[in-house]
Amino acid sequence: MLHSMARVNQLLDHEDYICYIEKIDNLEKERRFCKHGFAHGLSVARISYAYLLEKGDVSLSKEAIYAAALLHDIGRWVEYQTGEDHAEASARLALPLLEACNFCPEDIGIILGGIREHRRHHDDNLTLLGEVLANADDWSRDCRYCSAQTLCHKFKPAMKQVVY
Repeated sequence: MLHSMARVNQLLDHEDYICYIEKIDNLEKERRFCKHGFAHGLSVARISYAYLLEKGDVSLSKEAIYAAALLHDIGRWVEYQTGEDHAEASARLALPLLEACNFCPEDIGIILGGIREHRRHHDDNLTLLGEVLANADDWSRDCRYCSAQTLCHKFKPAMKQVVY
């Protein structure tokens, strides 16, 4: 069964989404560690979707999963400029984008919840989407081959890396 991704395509073409990604790219230009632009969001989306398919869980739509993953870090530029937690900033910035792209209120609630939770790896009360985004966010990092791994607080030599 083919899933329409029209709303995700609308999201990617939205001027605010483009603006946020450009701000992140500019602020991370000299960053030695993982970056948080479009490529990272797309990797998280693909890993999240593949992971849920493998689990046999189709309770979330492909569009909702991709939207959440593509939006989960859009508040990074806010964190860099103000110190506000980027998960909260991302959820705040995502709301008008999701509304503009005609996501239903139920999906918006699920997506925003996942975005807010994507950094809470060890919380036992995560929603399914929050748990999936947190794992996919970690799994999307190419730590094994990163030249900055000795300086990075995220790198763990025995880190379980899953390739999707």
